[in-house]
Parts: sequence; C-alpha cells; structure tokens
Amino acid sequence: MFVCPHCGANVIFDPGKQLLHCDYCGSDFSPNDAIQKDDAEENTYTESQASDTSETGYEEYTTTIYTCRECGGEILTHDNTVATFCSYCGASTILGSRVGKERAPEYIIPFKITKDQSAELYKNALKKALFAPQYMKEDTTIEKLRGIYMPYWIYDFKENRPATLRGQKDSRRGDYIIHSHYDISTNIDAEYNGLSYDASSQFSDTLSEAIAPFDFKEAVPFNTTYMSGFYADAADTDSRLYENQCRNIVTQEIYNQVCKDPAVRGIEVKKSTYTNLTPEKTETRFGYFPVWFLSVRHNDRISYAVVNGQTGEVATDVPIDYKKYILWSLAWAVPIFVLLSFIPILKPVYLLIISIILSVIGMVILCVQRNHIYIRENSLDDKGLMARQKKTEGNAAAAAYTEPIVQPKNTRDKSNDGSRSGGVIIGVVSVILGLFVGPLGAAVALLIVTPVIIALAADKSKKIVDTKPKVTAKAPGKEKFLLCLKPLIGVVVALLVWIIAPVADEYYYFASFSCIITLLVSIRDLIKGHNELATRKLPQFDKRGGDES
Repeated sequence: MFVCPHCGANVIFDPGKQLLHCDYCGSDFSPNDAIQKDDAEENTYTESQASDTSETGYEEYTTTIYTCRECGGEILTHDNTVATFCSYCGASTILGSRVGKERAPEYIIPFKITKDQSAELYKNALKKALFAPQYMKEDTTIEKLRGIYMPYWIYDFKENRPATLRGQKDSRRGDYIIHSHYDISTNIDAEYNGLSYDASSQFSDTLSEAIAPFDFKEAVPFNTTYMSGFYADAADTDSRLYENQCRNIVTQEIYNQVCKDPAVRGIEVKKSTYTNLTPEKTETRFGYFPVWFLSVRHNDRISYAVVNGQTGEVATDVPIDYKKYILWSLAWAVPIFVLLSFIPILKPVYLLIISIILSVIGMVILCVQRNHIYIRENSLDDKGLMARQKKTEGNAAAAAYTEPIVQPKNTRDKSNDGSRSGGVIIGVVSVILGLFVGPLGAAVALLIVTPVIIALAADKSKKIVDTKPKVTAKAPGKEKFLLCLKPLIGVVVALLVWIIAPVADEYYYFASFSCIITLLVSIRDLIKGHNELATRKLPQFDKRGGDES
C-alpha cells in the first residue's frame, strides 16, 4: 500500500484531481512522490522496486489476488483494499486471498471518471429504460460500483508499400451502359496505433466492445500508485486471439480511405482486391484501462453495468419488470381505445389475413431470439471466454467460431438484443391492424405495440464491429417449436377458417381473435427471452457449482 509522505496515513488515487489524496490530512501529491509501505519496511516508490523480470521475459509486480469461492472469478489489488463481494457473480462472501505475482502492464490509463460521476451516468442510462426493475436503481445496488483496471492487448499496425486494386466505373451512352475497368495503383502509407481488445476472459467481449474505444494517447507508463484504491483484473487470453479481428478493422479503414481519395472519385473499388491492403502487425503491447464495474444479482441471474472510466461511455444489461410492463400497457389502453373507436371496421377476411401475417412474423422473431439466447447462454459470443474454456476443458462448442471474412463494411451501432428489432416489426404491423379494426384493434395494438417502447427504452450503447467473427450456432429445433406452438395454433385455426370460407362473419372474427390472443400470450415469451438476453447465468471460471449458489 502507499502512505502519505506528510502524515503516514493510507492514500488513494483521486480520478478527479489525477493526484494521490490523503483523507487524513487532506494532502494531494503526484503519484511519483508516493511512499510505498511494505510489511517489513518503508521505501520510496520506484518502478524497479515494484516490478521484477520473470522467466518469460516480461516484468511482474506483487499483488493480492482475491478469488471467489463460488464462481472462481479473480480480482487483484496492490494495497490493503478489502474485497467483500465478487464483481462477477455478485456473491457477498468472504473472498479467498493470496499474495502472488502478475504480469505488469507496460501502460496504464488512469481513471478520470469518479465513482460519483459513474453512478450518475448509470442512473441516467436507467432513466431511458422505462421497464427497468426497481432493484437496479436502489442505492444499495449502485453503491457496489467498483473501479477495476481491465487488462487490454494493444495492437499497432503499419503498411508502407505499393498496392494495385481493381476498379469499375459505369456510364450510359444512349441505350448502352458502358463498364470501364481500371487498375488503381497506389502507395499505401498508413500507421494505426493503440487498437485494443480486452485480455480478460472474465470481462465479457460484448461489454468491452460497448464502452470502447479508449484514448490511448492518455496512457502513461505503468505505475502501481495509480492502482491505489482500485482493483485490477488479470490477463488470461493469448495476445494473438484478436489479432486477425483487429487486422480486418485496420484493412477496412485503409480501404475506406482509398475510396475517399479524389483520384478515384466515381470509381467503385472492387472488393475482390480488398485483401491487397492487409497490413502487418508491428507490435503488441499490454495495458490497464479503467472501467467502473457493477454486477446486479437477482435470483439465479446476473446483469452487468460498465462505465468507461476515461470517457464515461455506459453499457448496461436492462431486463424488463413484467409488472411495470402490464401497468404501462393498461395506461396505454384507454387513449388507444378512444382513438381507434372512431375508425371504420375492416372486412373480416382482411382482418384474418393480417392476423395470420402478424402471427407468422411473431414466430420468426421468437425463433431468431431463441438463437441469440442459445449463443449468449453458451458464451459463443465471447471469444475470450471460449478460448479459456477450450484451453482448460477442450470445449467443443468453441468450434462454432469462424474467422471473419475480410470484406469492407462500415462499423455501425447494432443491438445484440433480439427483442428490439422484433418489437419494432410487431409494433408497426399491429398499429396498422389497429387502425382498421376499431375497438378490437385497440386491445390488440395496446399490448403488441408495447415492445416498441421496450425497444426504444433499451440500452442503445452496444457497438458491434461488423468484422467481428460470426457465430453460426442455432438453438435446437425442439426449443423453437415449443416457443412457436401457441401462435402456431392460432394460425392453424385461422387457416382452416380461411380455407373453409364460411358465410357468417362471426367465424372470421373468432379465428382472428384466436390468432391474436395466442400471439399476445407469446408476447410473454418474448419478454422472457429479452430478460434472458439482458441477464446472464452465474459465471463459472474454472470452478464447478457456481450456478448452484
């Protein structure tokens, strides 16, 4: 631990001041002026005293390693900070501790966002989630925000060589379209430094990508004084794990820059020659980046919230409180009913057709969502965790990963929540239905349109790069069939009525009503699926029994 040079009390790093602060005498001073207190002696802090060179060739530093007895998760601390709960499974238990050596990073980005600021950012994110459970907003929950330095691999790429690409330009001359082909010769001189991916299998890839990027320009040489009052996570993934993924992103950026060059304006650069721009990695470094981490455990599920300790970017898992969902639905019922009661009624046969279309769309959404749940529950979207499991257990599920195809695509915001796109589709169609069927449509639209609100209220900070390796695994067909069974029954009833074509309109209304009711019942499955995607099963890091706690 580190002590104040004026009074000898313990000090911690203050992100707001970027200085070490002593609560006892109020002194502030530079991290380089700290005094390190060992159990045996006190010495002025120097980098050589904090680190040793291991047999592997990289430097190490002495740290206290806390291990959760329930899930096997580990966190590190350099001073006498006590760990009273596990950040990864949320267990409030006495964590086992030992003193050991960990690889020392070459760089560290100090925390800039304070705990109070991160708590406020987290609260603001939850304000947009109308159906967030109340337990996520309680002060006792937010108080568990913990500052953790996450390990990251830092990649540098450089390309300085001539390259030849193929291009095409189309023009019209009379009734003919002329395709002009070009050989584009250019000299690529590009350098990309500081591209980073988390090096911990305990830190979810989806969360780390959501709060990226970090500004590596603010990194400083590693100094353990910046860790005073904070924790750290250990690096346990191979530095080559994300190399191809990172190379594809750099290649894509080089391609985009070539396309923007005025010399090739109006010429479509062929994607088939895209690989000619692939750069070489020049260096891989190791660093600690700041993350405010919060785990919210509820029953046998856990949700996470993370805040970038440098930029303030927030990403959080937000499940839906079903009671709030029902109350909001009832609140929407009255105005929708009054509005649609003045609208003319649609012909029964058209109502039947629209009901069938709605149910089919609902079944497709449920199947797609079940695939996402299967991928999440088996950690197939977490490359770091899959690599760890493959190494320690020979997990065959890791084979579901395929290397990314090198194709130029733009990075875009994309939700990894299957219910959001589904809610939008169902909501739009149900509004159209409600506009034509009067009061009956009000009841239908009222509950189906609510997923649109869920979609808009859900966390939108998920950023997934298109060059990320694609996961092709699908959920078992039996699971998807059972999910679709309820709306399928309604569709079968509606199709039978449609085929028989009775004269009385009552049969059409009954079939449409049956179709819509079964779809509304399946909305509960949609919300349940959303919650499965927005929460996670309790982790097991090289331990058995974690899910049974």
